[in-house]
Amino acid sequence: MKHSRSGTGNPVPNRPRFIVFEGIDGSGKSTQARLLAYRFRETGIPVVLTSEPSDGVVGSKIRALTVRLPPEEEAHLFTEDRKDHLNRVIIPSLNRGATVICDRYVYSSVAYQGARGLDPDEIIEINRSFALWPDVIFLLEVSVEIALARIHGSRPDGFTPFETAADLEKVAKIYAELSDPSIVRIPGDAAPEEIHARIVSELDRLLGSGLVS
Repeated sequence: MKHSRSGTGNPVPNRPRFIVFEGIDGSGKSTQARLLAYRFRETGIPVVLTSEPSDGVVGSKIRALTVRLPPEEEAHLFTEDRKDHLNRVIIPSLNRGATVICDRYVYSSVAYQGARGLDPDEIIEINRSFALWPDVIFLLEVSVEIALARIHGSRPDGFTPFETAADLEKVAKIYAELSDPSIVRIPGDAAPEEIHARIVSELDRLLGSGLVS
């Protein structure tokens, strides 16, 4: 599964950026998204922290699901939510000068719906027809065993329909096969503070010295 995009040229410090966090449930991506948003605010850079499914009408419907829908229907809902999310939150925020940090985006659809039998490349192509591509995608990688233990420890009342071991193994395999120059793979089994420091370092390297430090 490959996605190519044209280069962005030399990094321009403090230009509004679109940064995405990806990974299986329990990988720590939500924690890292929050830590990075806090770091931007502390540095005085305007930032919007958001996530998918979004808090819009379609996203709220997805969040309320207690069982998995047929994969085609599920993929359609995520696509419609992403279109709404882009038009309602992501693009307006960037246009007004705020960096956007998003917890889950296109590759979550690729991995999670791909794990249910849909063609990952087809999902990518559908999203390329309308989606704004991130400046950088941090993909946190952990074993399914660690991920499930973290979920259980933080949410002992139970797992969502997306969080079975068999499904997460398939999802992790698809994430591992992604090829995209926007992706930066980050080991997710270290302490949160260590992972955050690695992410900040990578951002400075990729998007301009002093961007978040």
